[in-house]
Amino acid sequence: MLRKPILKLLGISLFLLSACSQETNNPEEQIHNLVSAMETAVKQRSLESVKELVDSEYSDEWNGSRRAALRALMLYFQGHQSIYLLTRISSIKLNDEATAASVTVYVGMAGDPVEKSESLIDLNADLYRFDINLVLDGNDWLVSSAKWERARLENFGF
Repeated sequence: MLRKPILKLLGISLFLLSACSQETNNPEEQIHNLVSAMETAVKQRSLESVKELVDSEYSDEWNGSRRAALRALMLYFQGHQSIYLLTRISSIKLNDEATAASVTVYVGMAGDPVEKSESLIDLNADLYRFDINLVLDGNDWLVSSAKWERARLENFGF
């Protein structure tokens, strides 16, 4: 089913779009900033920004390669003129050298504005948990792999 890899990739792209503009040396802050900026970029449907920040060796169980994952995201953008997201970082785990990280993010996706967690119920939003692996390439965090699964409302603070 094409929707599954597209939804997963949408969550991945949340991590991709601001990696070039890290303004702090704290890796956890960089990742928090990345999530926030990516949320905005995905809403703006910027495929080019995503492409620049996906590791060339990216792989996942649905799309396989970076190229296939970007193609799936492009199809998602074409099918959804309005994309509204609500994200919640659950955990960030860095390796000892702070050159790689695993991040868990909960994402609510809807076709109408999502202002707060409670709105997810009213909007019948799709809820997902994304487990994303990042690598540090120079000063930039890049997504190297990801997986996803459906989430529950409890994951958003209910």
